[in-house]
Amino acid sequence: MECSVKFGGAAGQGLLSLEIALMDALARLRYHFFATKNYMSRIRGGHNFHMIRIADRPVHALSGKAWEIVVALDEEAQRRHKPGAAENGIYLSPVDMAELTKVAGEDFGDPQSVNTIVIGIVLSVIGCSSERAMAAAAEALRPEVLKKGLEIAEKRSFVGRFPVNPRAGVGETYRFDGNQALAYGAILGGCQFMAGYPMTPATSIMNYFSRAALEMPLHFEQAEDEIGAVNMALGASYAGVRSMVATSGGGFSLMAEGLSLAGMTETPIVIIVAQRPGPSTGLPTRTEQGDVNFLVHAGQGEFPRVVYAPGSIGEAISLARKAFELADTCQIPLLILTDQYFADSVQVVEEAIPATPSSRLHVPFDASYRRYALAHGGISPLTCPGLGGALVKVDSDEHDEEGLITEDLDLRKRMVKKRMGKREHIERLSEPPVLTGDPKAETVLVSWGSNRMIAAEAVQKLVAQGKRICCLHFGQVYPLYERMVAPFSLRNKRVLCLENNATGQFAGLLKRELGIEADRLLLKYNGECFTVAEICGMVLEGGEK
Repeated sequence: MECSVKFGGAAGQGLLSLEIALMDALARLRYHFFATKNYMSRIRGGHNFHMIRIADRPVHALSGKAWEIVVALDEEAQRRHKPGAAENGIYLSPVDMAELTKVAGEDFGDPQSVNTIVIGIVLSVIGCSSERAMAAAAEALRPEVLKKGLEIAEKRSFVGRFPVNPRAGVGETYRFDGNQALAYGAILGGCQFMAGYPMTPATSIMNYFSRAALEMPLHFEQAEDEIGAVNMALGASYAGVRSMVATSGGGFSLMAEGLSLAGMTETPIVIIVAQRPGPSTGLPTRTEQGDVNFLVHAGQGEFPRVVYAPGSIGEAISLARKAFELADTCQIPLLILTDQYFADSVQVVEEAIPATPSSRLHVPFDASYRRYALAHGGISPLTCPGLGGALVKVDSDEHDEEGLITEDLDLRKRMVKKRMGKREHIERLSEPPVLTGDPKAETVLVSWGSNRMIAAEAVQKLVAQGKRICCLHFGQVYPLYERMVAPFSLRNKRVLCLENNATGQFAGLLKRELGIEADRLLLKYNGECFTVAEICGMVLEGGEK
């Protein structure tokens, strides 16, 4: 049992407030839900819409079916979304909303009250009793306004139209969006310094970190630009503190030289890149997975790096934490790819959330310390200035073992080999892909990043229809090693690669790095996320070649 709700209107009509208030009510009433949004790059005006899927089981994606409830707050929303309403669904037009607030009373025509009336209607539609709804409203909503919404639903015979059972059991649940999960995981990874310049859709990572810094031993610095941000973070890491930056594609363009500096100085740093459609500014508030090749090849010269792309809340937390540990272990820049869809999507999490942070181990050395000692495996000793008798010297030019500039060509060759030698450690610590479904299935749907949970549900539905298909999700998109895919025998399968871009960038990596060529590319690049039904249809129809 489930009920999907869509409400649209112009920016400034309180749509985000409606989403937050409805999610709060659903959470207090112990319903499973998933929420995401589609918004334009405007403060006021333009068309925005929000989508919430309410179910009697955990859900982590949009179903793609017709909408059981559609609320249009203006004529543009009516034009766009009325056709998507279910045949037996509930559709509320701008005229309906005006009439409802008039029926509710003259004092209830403000946006906040309109939102509360809508919440009352939604709760009635999913079968929530008036008593439970009023109890849930006691802390955050005006009870007298919510009551009017419940009464309107009863008069219009909306009550229980699409019933959904609340969550069973008494265990704790948590609510995260993707950016919150990444920021929380970073804190668990021991990150104590973050610098950034606001850029959608990464900005809320900075917001989370700046609020956490009020109560924890953390520091957030809003830099004058992205160049300043990455260099601040590198300075903090050099001084001994785990550090990170967060940005989007345009900002990361400005950070490319800083990324290369981290490669030469072997300074651990984590960079989160929240993708949006390009080139250039593109669609600044929509979603895409178009920056994989950019991150893999960014920065002048050759140096090792790792690129993660989490696709679930749990994976975002665990990979963000691991990012700091691996960056420290291998003394490399580590990049985390997310996107607007994952960044802004809110999910209910029932799994246990870790709460114990890790930290960098500071080892003192004496005056004989050599920052870039030609150690076996490429990992030189790492310490920070002021600790013990070590003098820590680093340089962006090629350098000798002590960190002094050199143009000795033989030493240059040995230093390159030392830096690239870290790849053995990276391979040993690489993150294997995750299989959903029957490993013997003849067709494998390959996903990476934010498509993980959408693809997993689509595969479940296809299997229920008798299709022999499984899903292989990559949380680490670079580097790729044969040992990561060896257990899955991809060369003997029909491989479909699912991506939110126009060229199949990850499919290209699979071919280049592992010699695995996708049989079909399932692509979407209009700025919107996939839905479960959409993926099922593309798999059955063959997808885009």
